[in-house]
Amino acid sequence: MRQRWSAIVWCHWPVPADVVARRLPPSLTPDLYEGRAWVGFVPFEMQALRLVVAGRDLPAVPTTENFSEVNVRTYVRGPMGPGVWFDTLDASSRLGAAVARLAWSLPYVPSRIESDASDGPGARDWRVSRADGATGRLRTEVGAARPEQGPLETFLTERYALYARAWWSRHRSLWAPVAHPPWRLRSCAGVEVDAGLVREAGYDVSDEPAHVVASDSVDVQIGLPRLTPRDAGPPTRH
Repeated sequence: MRQRWSAIVWCHWPVPADVVARRLPPSLTPDLYEGRAWVGFVPFEMQALRLVVAGRDLPAVPTTENFSEVNVRTYVRGPMGPGVWFDTLDASSRLGAAVARLAWSLPYVPSRIESDASDGPGARDWRVSRADGATGRLRTEVGAARPEQGPLETFLTERYALYARAWWSRHRSLWAPVAHPPWRLRSCAGVEVDAGLVREAGYDVSDEPAHVVASDSVDVQIGLPRLTPRDAGPPTRH
């Protein structure tokens, strides 16, 4: 699957590792930075989405080519190395959410997302509302490119794989590679967050994130998911 992620912002909070651990399949553990797990609220614009078969892009499916997306995500380690674990992925495309739930076993939620965001410096604003009443919001002023990327920023943003729970079993996990150029990060100021979707996912966080950065668009390719090696059979209980 090929796509472009545009106007992305990462808002993060440190959270206890055991809060992350208890939601993971047996083969995964929380990935920690200086002893702490992190949860992110990450809105962006999904653009130019195409399924790829035998190296060729299929025609765009109506309503799935371009849409807004907001992720609640954390970070894990598994048999295939480090990766992202998604608690929820809100999408403004109902069909796109359904396809991703089935093909990649990702917990997409069709939602209403109002977006006013574009690449480069300036305001970026997302407002998310679900049918069940849960809401989220992010507004920030994005500034100049940062001259360098620190180790925490690398840990939070440079992730080249995803893990997901197989939709047919709560004990089995899938892994898929994610390829894209390194992010060129931008500073953020005047951040306003409604972290309701993060709290809805089970994390006790405030509306003041500990770390916020942004970036412009990158082209992304996500490979087909496959079962992780340790999940080849029933989970082992100790």
